[in-house]
Amino acid sequence: MERIEKYGIFCRSYEGGWSNHPNDSGGATMKGVTYTTFCKYRAAKGLAKPTLSDLRNITAKEWNSVLRWHTWDRIKCDEYRSQWVAYLLADCVWVSGPAYIKRVQRLYGLKDDGIVGPKTLAKLNGLDQQALFSALWKQRKNFLQGIATGKNSVFLKGWLRRLNAVTYGKLTCNGGQELT
Repeated sequence: MERIEKYGIFCRSYEGGWSNHPNDSGGATMKGVTYTTFCKYRAAKGLAKPTLSDLRNITAKEWNSVLRWHTWDRIKCDEYRSQWVAYLLADCVWVSGPAYIKRVQRLYGLKDDGIVGPKTLAKLNGLDQQALFSALWKQRKNFLQGIATGKNSVFLKGWLRRLNAVTYGKLTCNGGQELT
């Protein structure tokens, strides 16, 4: 199974259907795809601007394409030495947006331009992968706890539950299925 397919199974297991929670700054969301992201995706592909109805009716094929475009290919997940590092970074970017990679770059003294290029890949791939995973996981937990204030506090339990399901060597889907 390809890395992205495995991550897609994990990701879909945590993404519900339609949501437009008043406390969620992402706004209207279907299966984890925000309306803003869907509009950017469609524009990048030269497609017509979607309606909210289009988002509500996103097909599995288009959802997979959004995952690849928005997250997987953008941060070059196929080029990480460790698939577990790739999964963790993919989940950080899927949930918090592409700018999240800047936090990773700052953590490792890289130019925080948000672009995963040769220098970022060389730095991350040159580190002990289990130690890198651990440091990135802790960074993610601290980030989530730091933003879980005010209206975001309602989401912390779910965010941490999902983060705890990403371990070095295993993804645990919502419902218990383990992907190794």
